[in-house]
Amino acid sequence: MKDTAPIFVVGMPRSGTTLLASLLSAHSAIAVGPETNYFSRVWKPLARGPGFRDWDVVEATMVQWFKKPTLQPMNLPRQQLLDTFRAAWERGKLTHRFILSHIMEQHAEKRGRAIWGEKTPEHFMYVPAIKRVFPDARIVAIIRDPRDVHLSLLQVPWNRGNAFNHAFQWRQYQVLSHRYKTLYKDDYLTTRFEDLITDPGSEMKRLAADLQLSFEDNMLVRYRQEPLFDPKQEPWKQRTTTAIDASNAYKWRTRMADEEIGIFSFVCGSYLKRHGYEVPGESRFHSKEALAGLDRRALLWWARTRWRVSRNRDPWTDQPIEWSRTPSGVPIN
Repeated sequence: MKDTAPIFVVGMPRSGTTLLASLLSAHSAIAVGPETNYFSRVWKPLARGPGFRDWDVVEATMVQWFKKPTLQPMNLPRQQLLDTFRAAWERGKLTHRFILSHIMEQHAEKRGRAIWGEKTPEHFMYVPAIKRVFPDARIVAIIRDPRDVHLSLLQVPWNRGNAFNHAFQWRQYQVLSHRYKTLYKDDYLTTRFEDLITDPGSEMKRLAADLQLSFEDNMLVRYRQEPLFDPKQEPWKQRTTTAIDASNAYKWRTRMADEEIGIFSFVCGSYLKRHGYEVPGESRFHSKEALAGLDRRALLWWARTRWRVSRNRDPWTDQPIEWSRTPSGVPIN
């Protein structure tokens, strides 16, 4: 059934994925779990390796995945799960859909919810894989002004990028997002962070309708009651447990240097306009200094990724993307 299909929340890091997932998880029918990183930690190594042919490899991959800190709030019964997956493997029934569904369905059942959701920002790069494993899945991608994304990324301990890298990455996200929308039609939904915090009621009503669900007023209250993360491990997400603050937007106007504003205008200009973001008419941009900070490996990776996806091939395995189908059974391509 379409109305009980899983929901995947994706987006560039520090774009508001945690807030969006929390609001969705506050719906009486939806339970969004902590970040699993399943497709980067399990799907990718198996897809590039022996797949499910060798149980020892599968088990080792799963054991490493279970150690991921963000999975700890789920209190997964690791050995019990491994036994269940081994039994399915011996019957030739072990699939990625079986593994992730088994875990996430249990998480949803404990909360009395009919629909499970998953929120991992980097799964944006795995949307074709997600749609191959879960053809009925709905993808909800959040977009945020890249200049505020940059300012937010500067505050987290794991960030390694500069303004040019962040601008380039944001632009590539929008290029792929446009392609995903072309491929997956109504199964690929988007929202702007700024719209979400300015008028959360209206934006969540729209998203609920697109997900074929009724809007519940209590979503705007319950989202703060059950955090989707461990505050000790990810303190930078604490803001999502407080009231939605409409002023948490466009901070770049007063906090960003003209040189950096110029970088984002130069790199992201056309996509900023497409999403209704301001592009200052006068801003300084020195290409030599900015380009010196570009991660060239990232440039090559994005070029390859765009080339593959534009030709309907998976970004990671270079295999043909299998088409999802509409309820009527007509291919959407």
